[in-house]
Amino acid sequence: MNTPPLPLERRTGTARAGATAQGIDEPMASPQRGGLAADRICVAAMRTILIVDDNDRHLDILDTILSSVGHDVETCGSGAEAIRRLETRRYDVVVLDVVMPEVSGLVVAHQMRKAQLNRRTPIIVCTANMAIARKELGDFPDVSAIIGKPIDTANLILAVARAPVRDRLSDRIRL
Repeated sequence: MNTPPLPLERRTGTARAGATAQGIDEPMASPQRGGLAADRICVAAMRTILIVDDNDRHLDILDTILSSVGHDVETCGSGAEAIRRLETRRYDVVVLDVVMPEVSGLVVAHQMRKAQLNRRTPIIVCTANMAIARKELGDFPDVSAIIGKPIDTANLILAVARAPVRDRLSDRIRL
């Protein structure tokens, strides 16, 4: 099934594959082969997303990818800051790194489930250590996806699009 390209006004950045700690390497597809892969991914609905990662470069990459397809993105660089934000604002999705100093992503996830405001918010784990993430969060409630680093642009965009949508006025999840 071919997905139509994004409207021109939604294309604010170039999605790339091979995101690494050093930067973003190469386009996912060349324009000669039909354009960039992110141009063919339709975003069903704009989501409010909190990205939590202690690496500034990873925050920038994730922010660029998700903002470029129309999502409202906030970033924070520590687990403690994430917990404070999660207590004051409702998010549609949280993209969470697991291994962070001081307050880990595991602690953030557990605190989310205890709090009232984002108790049922879907979590997308984005981490360099897939083994720890699968072991610790594989059966954790509302973990929608576990994505490895380097970041696969298309998988991240699709994981956000496939995350359950929660009613704004309640904690009910619509599938």
